[in-house]
This record gives sequence, structure tokens and C-alpha cells, in this order.
Amino acid sequence: MLLKHFLLGALLALGSVTALPNPETDLHDVEARDNKHHRPRCGKDADFDDIKNKCICKDEGKEFHREHKICRCPEDQMKDPDDPHKCVCKDQDKKLIMGVCKCKGDLEPRNGKCKCPQGTRRHGYKCICKDQDKKLIMGVCKCKGDLEPRNGKCKCPQGTRRHGYKCKRHGH
Repeated sequence: MLLKHFLLGALLALGSVTALPNPETDLHDVEARDNKHHRPRCGKDADFDDIKNKCICKDEGKEFHREHKICRCPEDQMKDPDDPHKCVCKDQDKKLIMGVCKCKGDLEPRNGKCKCPQGTRRHGYKCICKDQDKKLIMGVCKCKGDLEPRNGKCKCPQGTRRHGYKCKRHGH
């Protein structure tokens, strides 16, 4: 009787051991399936990036909006009328440089607009000095040639006479 119990217990124990999962089983396939199953949905405009762990827009420069699952141009930009896959600046005085809208030419950002520096006036996307004796250098109006600033005007140094934007000594 004791032998029956022992054999029956051993037989049941063997059955329960085979029911346990094999600890050496490769779970790689299961993990990969689980990751794809729990991936966020990105909609038709974007794809999920496993490295960044977020949705990335197919069109460069656009931003993904999770709540609507769509890609849009940043707030200061709009769809390019010639190519809906690209964004352009809403403000025509700005151009897109490395994904950021920047003022064109000599124009500078002031109070949300692109304007010429003080003391200059606009000529297209260029700024020119109001005083014809000055030229714009690095956003500042400076006297041309040999002329020097004196009393708010560009004049030749004392003892010289003006010839265009050059100054020559008297008698030479």
C-alpha cells in the first residue's frame, strides 16, 4: 500500500513537472508581438519610431498632434500651396531656414514683425540708410569711405576736402 502511494505520487509529480513552461524557451517572438500589439496608432500621416518611442510625421517639418492623429505645420507656418507635403512661413517677410521662420534679407525681428533697423528704410527685403552718406554694415548705418561722423552728419576730417566719399588734404 505504501508503494502504491509512492508510485502514484511520483507519477503525478512527473505530470506536473511537464506542465511547467520550459525556462530555456526563447521568448523573443512573444516580446516582439507584444510590442507591436501595444504600439500607439499614428494615423496615415505618421509612423511610430521605436527609438524615439513616439509618432514621427512622414512630411519633414510637420508636428504630430496625438489627439487628432494628424500632422500639421507649426503655428507660424502653413502648407505650401505648390506642395502640400511642405510647410512655408505665413509671414511673407520670412523664409524657412532649418525648420524655423526667419526674417529675409536685412530685416530684423521686432514685436513679432520683420522691420528694418532704426535709421534705415526698407527697399524690398533690403534696408538702406536714410542718410545717403551712410551704408548699412552689420545692422548699423556707418559713414561711407573716408567720411567720419560729426554732429550727426558724415563729414571729412578737418583740414581735408570732400571728393565723393573720399577726403583729400587741401592743396593736394
